[in-house]
Amino acid sequence: MTTRLTSCIALLFICFNILFLPAQDAKLGNKPPISKKQLELDSLLKVVRSHYYDKDYKNAIEKGNLLLHLSEEIGSSKNEIAASSLIGNSLLQRGDTIASQKIFEKSLLKAQKANDLEKIIIASIDLGNVYAISKQYEKAIKNYTKVLPLAEQFNQPVYLFLLNYNVGESYLELNLPNQAAAFISNTNTYVSDLATAYKASQKSLSGKLSYAVGDYKKATEDFDQGIDYAKESDFTEILLEIYEYYALTEERKGDYKKANELLKQYNSLNEEKYKLDNIAAVENAVAKFNVEQMEQELITTQYENEITRERATRNTILISGAIALVFLSILTLFLFRNQHKRKKLLIDLKNNNYLLAVAKEKSDRLRMSKDALFSRISHELRTPMYGIIGISNLMVSDKKEAVNSDNIRSLKYSADYLLSLINNVLEMNKINRVKDDLLKKDIINIRQVCNYAMDSARYISQNNGNANQLCIDEAIPEKVVGDSSRLSQVLINLLSNAGKFTEDGKITLEVTLKSLSDLECCILFMVKDNGIGIAKDRQVAIFEEAAFIEHHHENEGTGLGLPISRSIIELHNSKLDLISDLGKGTEVRFVFCYELAKEKSIEENILQITGNLSLLEGKKILVVEDNKINQVVTRKMLENLKIEVDTAYDAIEAIKKAQTVSYDLILMDINMPPGIDGFEAAKKIREFDQITPIIALTAAEQREVKERIKDSAMNDYIIKPFKMEYFQHSLLKLIK
Repeated sequence: MTTRLTSCIALLFICFNILFLPAQDAKLGNKPPISKKQLELDSLLKVVRSHYYDKDYKNAIEKGNLLLHLSEEIGSSKNEIAASSLIGNSLLQRGDTIASQKIFEKSLLKAQKANDLEKIIIASIDLGNVYAISKQYEKAIKNYTKVLPLAEQFNQPVYLFLLNYNVGESYLELNLPNQAAAFISNTNTYVSDLATAYKASQKSLSGKLSYAVGDYKKATEDFDQGIDYAKESDFTEILLEIYEYYALTEERKGDYKKANELLKQYNSLNEEKYKLDNIAAVENAVAKFNVEQMEQELITTQYENEITRERATRNTILISGAIALVFLSILTLFLFRNQHKRKKLLIDLKNNNYLLAVAKEKSDRLRMSKDALFSRISHELRTPMYGIIGISNLMVSDKKEAVNSDNIRSLKYSADYLLSLINNVLEMNKINRVKDDLLKKDIINIRQVCNYAMDSARYISQNNGNANQLCIDEAIPEKVVGDSSRLSQVLINLLSNAGKFTEDGKITLEVTLKSLSDLECCILFMVKDNGIGIAKDRQVAIFEEAAFIEHHHENEGTGLGLPISRSIIELHNSKLDLISDLGKGTEVRFVFCYELAKEKSIEENILQITGNLSLLEGKKILVVEDNKINQVVTRKMLENLKIEVDTAYDAIEAIKKAQTVSYDLILMDINMPPGIDGFEAAKKIREFDQITPIIALTAAEQREVKERIKDSAMNDYIIKPFKMEYFQHSLLKLIK
C-alpha cells in the first residue's frame, strides 16, 4: 500500500504540471507582449517536460538546470517554478530523495524571501511529497496543513485539491481515518472542475476511507465510479489501487467470488504495468550510468588538459606524464567495465526480487481468500450435520424407536461417514495435510466396521442391481486397536466406486488374516467387482485429484474417493494395489496392521475415568446457540442426562443471563450473529465470573479453534458433531 501511495502522490503532482501550468500561461493574456527571451524559455520548458514525461530523467535534469539558470537571469518566476519542480521530481523518480529535498527547500526559501504566495504553495507541495514518499507522514501532514490557509487565500482549486488529498492520504497511511475524513470530504468540493484523472483519485481515496471505517456499501459505490474515471483517463496506478481495495471490500462483505475476480483484474493490470516499469527502470539505470560515465570522461579530459599544459612548460616530465595518462586510462577502463557489470547484476537482482515479491504476495492473497472460503463452508456444512447426527443419536437411545433400531443405526453410521467425507472434501485443497494427522487409537470391531461399510455402499449404489457379498476370515480377532473412521472411509470409497461402475454384477469384500502375533495382526482387505474395468493407461491417473474414468454413465462423484483412500492407506504405512482389465472388472487390495485389543472399550474407559453420569443430574447449564435446530438437539441431549438447561440466542443475551443466573457450566457457540462472537463473549463473562467453566461448542474447523482456544477465556472446546461419550466426558471433567 505504501508503494501505491508514493506513486499516487507523485502522479498527482505530475497531473498538476500537465494541467495547471498551461492555465498560468492563460493568465498572461492581458499583459504586454512576451519578449523573445521569454519565448525561448517557454520553448525550453516544453523540451524539459517532454524529457520528464518520456522518463528521460538525465536530459530532464540537464536541460532543467539550464532552464533554471536562464530563468533566474531574466527573473522569470513562472519558468523558475516549473524548472525547480521538474528537476526535483526527476531526482525523486531516480530515488534521490536527498537531492530533491534540497532543491525544494531552496525553492521554498527563495519564495518566502520574495513573499511570492504562489511559489510558496508549489514549493511546499513539492517538499511535502518528498516527506510522504520517505514515509515521514507526520512531517508531510505538518507541511501540507501549514500552507493550506495560503492556498485558501489564493483560491486555486487544484492547489486546494492536492493539499487536502495528500493530507487525507497521509492520515490513512497512519491508520487515522477519523482525522482523514474532513480533508477527504474537502477534495470532493474542489475536484468538480478538474481533469478526470483527479476525479479518479478522489473516488479512490473516498472509497479507501469508507473501507477503513467499515462502510462497505459507500466504498463499493466510490470504487465503481473511480474505475470509470481511471479507465477514461488511462490512470493505471489509481486503477490498480481501486481493484485491490475493492477486492478487500468484497472479501469483508463475504462475496469471495467477486473479490477473486477483482484480484485477477488487479494481477493482470499489475503485470502489464510491471513490464512497462521494468523497461523504464532499465532505461533509467542506463541513463544514470551514462551520467556517471560523462562525469568520469570529464575528469579524464581535465587530466589530459593538465598534462598538455605541463608538457608546454615542463618538458622534463613528459615521459612520466604520458605513463601516468596511460595508467589512468587503463584504470578508468577497468573500473568502467567492472562498474557496468556490477550495475547489470544489481538490476537483474532487483528485477528477480521484485518478481518473487509480486508472486509471493499474489500467492498469499489467494491462499488467504481460499482458506477463508473453506473455513466458512466448513462451518456451514457441519452445522446441519450436527442436527442430523444429534437427532439420530437421540433416536438410537429412544426405546420407542426400538423396532427401527437397525435402520436408525444405519442412518447414524451413514451420517457419521458423510461428516467424515465433508471434512476430507474441504481439506483436499491441502491433501498432504493428511500426513500430519495422527491416527486415532480406539477399540474397534473389524466385522462391525465391514458390515456397516457394506450396508452404506449398498444404499449408495442400490439402483445398479448388484449382488453384494462380504467374506470375513473367522481367525480375525474380535477387537483391535485402530482408527475405525479411516477404515470406514477407505472401504466405503472403494465399495462405492465399484458399485458405480458395475451394473447387474457382483461386488465382493474379502477380509483375510494375513499374519498374527502376540502384539498385532495384519489384515488383507480386497474389493472385487466384475464391472467395466479400467484401461491400463488410466490406472495411474485415477489416483489424481478429481480424475474420472471416461464412460457414459451418470455416476461421477466428487472425484476424491481414490485420492483420499490412497492418502489414508499411506498413513497406515501401506499401499493400494490395483488389478484391472477393461471389460473384465477390477480388484483393489491393501493391508492394515493393528495392535491387539487388551483394554476395555472407549466408553468403559471414559466412564472409569470420569465416574458416574449421575454426577451431572440437577446441574444447570447455559447453551448459547443461534441455530434453533442445534439448540433443540443440544437441549435434548442434556435433558436426557437430567440436566437443567437454559438457552441464549446470541452473545449479548448470554452475557446478561450469566450476570443474573449462577450456572454450573456454559456451552458457547463461536460463530454467532454479527456483533460479538463466542470468544469475545467469554472474555466479557470473565470480567465478572472467573469460575464457571466455558466450553466452545462449535462447527468450526478444528485446527482453527485449537489455535484460538489457547489464549482465550474458555476452558475447552468440542467440535460439532461429536460422539456422545466424549461430550459426557468433557462435561464431567469440568463440572467436577
